[in-house]
Amino acid sequence: MISSLFRGAVAVAALTLLAACSGSGSSSDDSAAKTSPSPSASTAPVEDSAACTFLTAEDRQLLAGSAVDTVAASSPFQDGSGQCRWQESEALIQVTTLPAKEWAKSLPKVVTQLESSADLKTDSDKADLARAKKLLTGAASFTDAQACEAFTTLAELGGEKKGSTTTVTTVPITDSASGISAQTCTGGELTSIIYSVPGLTESKQVDKTLTSVLKSAQKRVTAAL
Repeated sequence: MISSLFRGAVAVAALTLLAACSGSGSSSDDSAAKTSPSPSASTAPVEDSAACTFLTAEDRQLLAGSAVDTVAASSPFQDGSGQCRWQESEALIQVTTLPAKEWAKSLPKVVTQLESSADLKTDSDKADLARAKKLLTGAASFTDAQACEAFTTLAELGGEKKGSTTTVTTVPITDSASGISAQTCTGGELTSIIYSVPGLTESKQVDKTLTSVLKSAQKRVTAAL
């Protein structure tokens, strides 16, 4: 369904920037979505990065079901952007935050992805795509506020309730592993959490837990600005 593609496209846009923040050097949707859960050899851990304070040990244990406290990689929190990744065995948790206007620069790729979708069949789907194209005109020069407004509209097109500022979706981590990704955009900041543990599948309870953790993280992000 086109609604699931909107949710996935928003997640991939966030993952593209997630990969860029981790120093992957790639900006393609495909490589971003297939970011390895293993820490990059070229990315030295920065355990005192402020981004590592956005998720508490309790938050991480709530998501993974066990302690995930080893910082695998992180990047400094500066100019509103930062990232921290934790890993224990096969468990991965990562938080990324950045100014919404920077996230918006990746949005034209959302339209390209949707236009090439084989699921774009009904008049309603085509109307949604036309709305998205109009919305994202000039996305590269959006202000932070405009970017968060666009996020909300895309969330609605993805099936979220009107005015929603959060999306949750399943995303590929590697060729053989999937994770759950949640993004929120409030106060001009886009924050994304992605986590993966063996056997993880999306459910209402998983979504509720992740959304709650993301909400707490976003409060810490905005307080740090």
